[in-house]
Amino acid sequence: MVISFYKYQGTGNDFVVINSFQGKMLDLDISKIQHICSRKFGVGSDGLILIKESSRHHFKMDFYNPDGSQSFCGNGARCAVHFALTSNMITENPCVFEAIDGAHKAFVCQDEVKIEMSSIGKIERIDSSQQSKKMKDSYFLNTGSPHFASYVNNKVDMESILEIGREIRFSEAYRKNGVNVNLMIKQGLNAIEMRTYERGVEGETLSCGTGATACALIHANQKDFEGNVVEVKTRGGDLKVSFDKSADGDFTNVFLIGPAKQIFNGQIEI
Repeated sequence: MVISFYKYQGTGNDFVVINSFQGKMLDLDISKIQHICSRKFGVGSDGLILIKESSRHHFKMDFYNPDGSQSFCGNGARCAVHFALTSNMITENPCVFEAIDGAHKAFVCQDEVKIEMSSIGKIERIDSSQQSKKMKDSYFLNTGSPHFASYVNNKVDMESILEIGREIRFSEAYRKNGVNVNLMIKQGLNAIEMRTYERGVEGETLSCGTGATACALIHANQKDFEGNVVEVKTRGGDLKVSFDKSADGDFTNVFLIGPAKQIFNGQIEI
């Protein structure tokens, strides 16, 4: 079977997007998904996105990690929205799309896409004293995907992302369901820099949208924070996270904002 695909990137987080809209339904098993995402034998990507019809919203996004598992992906969702609108699959802007964690509102302004992050859990403080001494003030937050995040002292410590990421991701606490691991440093009251180890990829990615959201909200929860926007610097580019914060620390109207760009398109035989 030969299928057409589109290659996208959002701050270096790269995805294969496939149109499965209006009668173009595809049935891809795990082995086919893994093949398409393979950087040696397929197109190569941090994930696969199927754009499908939705009975309740403008479209549905099915996201698959390179190992075939499913989750929500913030940067992937931004790319999916950009593709759906620029390909005229949908015409309304803003739009609402359906994902594994529920419905998300989205806006497109040229190459910048803003999506509502609809699944925000509670920030949990984690005792990381038994883990790397490079980490301090560790937290857990689910933003559509589960994230462990810890402040580190400097960029040198952030270079340990693979070592620390694997240690935490495959620890007893997270081995079964997996977790994404983020290391971050403060760049100012309203800015952070971060690096991410992603489950499913089982390695570092240049950016992670749900991770950027988690780290931004964790940073915004610190006592000295003021404002409603956090600037997030990733290895692949810059993102922003905006939100409303209540007096009791709950976050609402959380949006992930950043660029999305089509790189090329082609066909692959699977």
